[in-house]
Amino acid sequence: MTVFAWILVGLGVLVLVLTPLRLRRSKGERGMTDFSGWALNAHSITLFVGLGLISLRLLDVHSSTGATWLAIICMVIASLIGLSFLGRWRRTGSRHSEAFEGDSWTRGPWLSQVAHFGVTIGTILLAWLLLADKI
Repeated sequence: MTVFAWILVGLGVLVLVLTPLRLRRSKGERGMTDFSGWALNAHSITLFVGLGLISLRLLDVHSSTGATWLAIICMVIASLIGLSFLGRWRRTGSRHSEAFEGDSWTRGPWLSQVAHFGVTIGTILLAWLLLADKI
């Protein structure tokens, strides 16, 4: 189970790196909803803290119940903020709004959807592993 947990942490780090790159690169694009910097910072900070505490738990640096709960809460907050980022792909509904064609990395929202739904599922699995003391 520890290997599985490390894989989930690695995927979380990938989301932690790619989300700010994609959001900053698509800022101001036509047909794309912009998010404020505080939402991106809150997502990055909570994900970083959660993944850091989980990594320390996997390395047997701590076994504190408080730190475990803080890691789970941080991961849940990061997951909810990340899922809200998927709303940037919605059209505004205005008569004069333009459809967003895609960014330079992909053609459409599939990469963001896979990443943020994956982090949400990974958060649930890591919470279960931590609370059931499987790791």
